Parts: sequence; structure tokens; C-alpha cells
Amino acid sequence: MELPRLSIHQTYAKIGIQTQAASLDIQSPPGELSIQQPQAKMEIESSRGELEIDSSEAWAALGMGSNLEWLNSIYSQCKSIALQAIAKIVEDGNRMAQITNPNNAFAELARDAFQRKNPIQYVGEASVDHVRLHYRAHAPIINIEPQLPLIEYTAHKPEIQYHPGSVEVYLKQKNSVEIRVSEYDKYI
Repeated sequence: MELPRLSIHQTYAKIGIQTQAASLDIQSPPGELSIQQPQAKMEIESSRGELEIDSSEAWAALGMGSNLEWLNSIYSQCKSIALQAIAKIVEDGNRMAQITNPNNAFAELARDAFQRKNPIQYVGEASVDHVRLHYRAHAPIINIEPQLPLIEYTAHKPEIQYHPGSVEVYLKQKNSVEIRVSEYDKYI
């Protein structure tokens, strides 16, 4: 027996999507930097040192000092010269008193008196220690005024290019319904 057979076939629709991505191009040129450093202002004040030279002792040793110092020097020697003179007189008297001495004491004393030097020292010993030096240095006065650096920066804007993307939607496959009637044999 043949019976009609009903067949229904359905096809779904298919959507196709094609995309193109967006692109972004960014270029950033470097900025311009200018740095200048002015020199610091510096002032130095240096006063001269003080040198003191005292050569009064050297002049006094040469006998060319002040009259008062020279006379004081002679005066200070007088006491010891007087004592030495007294001792010499005593010694000379003792020599003249020695009558047993075969030498002529009077002739020797006359010769010694003729050769004797003046006991007063009018000048002193020459020495470098007589000159006194004293130096006083003064510290310098230093003023430094620092200067700030001059910094200039010029920025450049970035260069941006944007290319938009696209989306294309299309029907890739149509939907359909197919209905067929066919014969169907149950026993075959």
C-alpha cells in the first residue's frame, strides 16, 4: 500500500560578518630641551696680612739704638766694671808687694795697662735672634651666590592618525522550507 508521505526540510539562514580592524598610528616627535647654567657670582675679599718687624734689639746690638737704651746698657755694666777694677787693683797691689818675684812687676803692670782694652761694651753680639718677626694673616671673605639653571622645554603634539574599521554583515545563506510529498510504501 502506498501512502503519501510528507517530508519537510528546513534550512536555516546564515549571516556572514566580515570585519576589518581599526588602526591607530601615533607618532610622538621628541620635544626640544634647552638648559643653560649661568655661572655663579663669586666675590672674594682678601685683606692683606700684617707683618710686624721689630729690629730695635739688632740696632741696639750694633750700637745704633736709641740714646737712652745705649746709656742704660753702659750703666748696667758699670757696677760689674767697678768691682772688676777693685779686684784688679788688689791683684796689682799683691803683685807689687811680692818682692821675691824676679820679674819687674811695675814694668809688667805698665805693659798690661797699655794693652788692656776698654771693659765697657758699647755694642752687643750680632745675631739674627735680635730681629723679631710677627705675621698676622687675615682670613678671606668669600661670598658665593649660586644661579638657578634656565630650563626651557618645548613639547610637540603627537601626530595621531586613526583609520576606522568596518563591519560588513551579509546573508550568507537564505533560510528555506521545503515541503515534499512522496509515495511511501510501507511493505517495501
